[in-house]
Amino acid sequence: MKVKVLHLFDAWLPHTMNWAYRILDATPEVQVQVAAPWMMDNGYLREDYHFYIPKWQQWMGKLPKNEWQMLAFRRILLKFEQIYPIYIRQLEKQIQTQKPDLLHAHFGPVGCRYLPLAQKTGIPLVVSFYGYDYEKAPLLKPALRARYGELFEQAAAITAAGPKGKAVLMAQGCPESKIFISPMSMRPEEFPQHKRFKEPGQLNLVQVATITGKKGFMDTLQAFQMALSRCPNITLTLAGERHDTALVAEMRQFIRQHQLESKVQWLDFLPHTQLADFLHNFEVFIQPSHYTADRDCEGGPVSILEAQSGGMPVICTRHFDMPTEVLHEKTGLLAEERDIAGLAACIERFYWMDNAVYQEFSQNAGAHVRNNFDIRQTGIRLKNLYNNILKIEF
Repeated sequence: MKVKVLHLFDAWLPHTMNWAYRILDATPEVQVQVAAPWMMDNGYLREDYHFYIPKWQQWMGKLPKNEWQMLAFRRILLKFEQIYPIYIRQLEKQIQTQKPDLLHAHFGPVGCRYLPLAQKTGIPLVVSFYGYDYEKAPLLKPALRARYGELFEQAAAITAAGPKGKAVLMAQGCPESKIFISPMSMRPEEFPQHKRFKEPGQLNLVQVATITGKKGFMDTLQAFQMALSRCPNITLTLAGERHDTALVAEMRQFIRQHQLESKVQWLDFLPHTQLADFLHNFEVFIQPSHYTADRDCEGGPVSILEAQSGGMPVICTRHFDMPTEVLHEKTGLLAEERDIAGLAACIERFYWMDNAVYQEFSQNAGAHVRNNFDIRQTGIRLKNLYNNILKIEF
C-alpha cells in the first residue's frame, strides 16, 4: 500500500519551481496529493496526482496557464489567505475522504501556515527549506521567528539542501536530530554529457536564472567587463525571467555604459524543456550568487547541477551550499561572494585553458552530478524518511 503524502505549496506550480515537480515524481511508492490556494494548469497537473483545487477556482472553471496570468490578483489572494486561511479550512474538510498519512510543506512559512492543520488532524508534518525561507523570511517578518520555534518543535522532520542550510536551522533552534539533508537534484539523462572542444584564447559564458539580486547578475557583468581587456575573444549570454525590474534597468545601463552590446546577448525567459540543447552552445556556466541586504540566499541552484551534468564546468561563489554542488578545481572554480576580481580571474583562467585540462573539468562535472545529485536517489531517501516517521518496515 502506498504512503499518501499531501504536498503543500503557496502556488502549484511556477515554471521556475519545476524542480519541485521532479522531486514529487522521483519519490517511489508514494501516492501524491497536492494542495495550494493558487493552482495553475501549466503542464504539472498530472492525472495520477490528486489536487485540492480551491473552490473559487473550481467555480471559475478555468485555471491560469502560467504564473504571469492574473499575477496581481494572485498576490492579493495569497496575502489575504495568510490573514484569513479560508482555503486551509476548506482543505481540512476535504482531506477527510482521502486522509493523507503525511503532510509535506515546501518552504518554511508554508509549514507555519499549515502547522495548525497538522496539530488538529494529528497528521505528521515534514517541512522543507529551500532559500529565502532560511533567513530572509524571519528577518522581514519577525513574528515568524517565534513561529519557526514552534515549527521546529512540532514538525516530525525538517529538510535542508545541505550542511550550511542545516547549520542555519540549528542556529535558529531546530534540533539536529530533526534535520534531514535532501539535496537539490535532477535527472542526469535529461542533461546528457555533451562533448565540447575548448581552444585557449576563447570562451563563451552563459548564466541562466531568474533575474533577482541573489543570483549575482551584476557581479557577472562587472567581472566580465574586468576580464574583457585581457580576454578579448569572449562572449556572455544571459537568460531568465526578468523579475526584479530595478535590477534589469541597472544591468541595461551597465551594458550601455561599458559598450558591451556586441559582447553580451540578453535573452528572455527560457523554457526548461529547451535548456539542455541551449547549453550546448557554451563552454562555462557562471552564477556568482550572494546574500542580499535582506538575507535572501540560495539553498542550492538546480541550474548549476544541470550545466555540470551536461559536461559544462561552472564558475560560482562559496555561497551557502553551492560548494557542495561545484567542487573547486575539479568541476569548476569558486570565488568569494561579491569578489569581482576573483570572478574575473576565474573567467580568465577558463579563457586561457587548453582542451586537455578543460576535458578533465568537463568529465569531473558530469560524474559529480551523476554520483551525488541523481534525483532518484534523493527520492528514495525521502521515501525512507516518510517510512521512518510512520514506522513502516522497508
